[in-house]
Amino acid sequence: MLVLVLGIAAMAWLTAQSLQTGFNTYLKEKQLADMRKVAGGLAQYYEEHHSFEGLRHRPRVVRQIIDRALGRITQENPEEGGADGDAPPHRRPPPSSEMGPRISLIDETGEPVFGPLRQVQHNLAMTVESAGARIGQVLAPMPEFAFEKNTADFIRTQLQHIVILALALIALAMVVAYWLGKHLVRPIAGLRQVTQQIASGQLQARAVIVNQDELGDLAQHVNVMAQHLENQERKRKKMIADLSHELRTPLTVMRAEVEAMIDGVRPMNMDAAHSLEAEIAHLNKLVDDLHQLALADAGDLHFHFASVDVADLLRQIAERFSARFQKAQLHLQLDVPTSAITLSADSGRLTQVLENCLENSLRYTDAPGTVVLRLRTQAGLVLIELEDSAPGLEAGAHAQLFERLYRKDSARSRAKGGSGLGLAICRSLVQAHRGEIQASASVLGGVKISIALPGDR
Repeated sequence: MLVLVLGIAAMAWLTAQSLQTGFNTYLKEKQLADMRKVAGGLAQYYEEHHSFEGLRHRPRVVRQIIDRALGRITQENPEEGGADGDAPPHRRPPPSSEMGPRISLIDETGEPVFGPLRQVQHNLAMTVESAGARIGQVLAPMPEFAFEKNTADFIRTQLQHIVILALALIALAMVVAYWLGKHLVRPIAGLRQVTQQIASGQLQARAVIVNQDELGDLAQHVNVMAQHLENQERKRKKMIADLSHELRTPLTVMRAEVEAMIDGVRPMNMDAAHSLEAEIAHLNKLVDDLHQLALADAGDLHFHFASVDVADLLRQIAERFSARFQKAQLHLQLDVPTSAITLSADSGRLTQVLENCLENSLRYTDAPGTVVLRLRTQAGLVLIELEDSAPGLEAGAHAQLFERLYRKDSARSRAKGGSGLGLAICRSLVQAHRGEIQASASVLGGVKISIALPGDR
């Protein structure tokens, strides 16, 4: 507080000194300008009379020259003058800083003509010239402005008032700062504690929303982030548990069969080899799917986009699957336009998406059943729809169908050989094509997979 008071006092003193110095400079410049005008008037007089002798001991004439040079004369009336012309003409009232009585003239020989000043030192000097020659020098005292006692007392009083007002404002600012500090620091401290808890793994931590302002919005965003992280962590733990189960199942079967063959319970023949091969294929498929998802999450899946005729691609895929669908007593119905429908895509990745969807229908649709593969365009989009007959999914389960290792309905379970990762891979591949994939209930009683891709423009 003392430092602030001293600082304010020092600032006020410096302001007063600056005012005095600046005003002195202003007075000096103004007096030099007036002296320049007076020097011009005296030079004109010299040119008319060829000497300054007519100015010696004639103050009224000198005053008239000075007033005319400084623009104070309003009307000249020679008739009012005396016999020697010394009477002054009409002139404006002189300003408070009267210059006439203080000005002096020194001729070219250094002799004084008029005025009280005799030396150039500590005075302002202005050379008087005529026809390029120096004919004299005008002198005037150096102006110096200083505060009188009453003025100094007034300024001292004003400085005291300024200091008191400044102290009052500082006190008010401290009160407001203290209130703002409590208003701002409390929610910030709460946010810091919550973020520290989240960083340490306590994802259930939530920030308390104290105010409905920017800090309240920030707390809301922190809570949304924590909720998202908690959901992701829950999904990660569930996926790890599901993967452990998925990997344990084929390994357990393989181990049991190998132990049975070692103990002689099961003979080592082709049937045993085929059983082991099937379990190894299932395990290999699961590992491949995990690898595909890991690449998709890391953004390392490579695509080779080119113009693809989707209609022709669907016909080729349906032809390859027709025999398997017939063997499973399922009718594969293809609804594809005869004209070409092209888009920019990676034909290999798009084929992988469609084959995964058909594999799901082939694996989970009850026989006898129907599977419809449809292609159409709408509003610049290429729509691929795959519908199958019963069984379907429970209401509300379609949105979770593309989650990794998700299975809820017993009719479409992993018991039929799926890894639970195929549709998750399909979603990643479709999104890489700037498209969308959705699942809904089919009018045939099963599941409808809809894929929307941007067409060629």
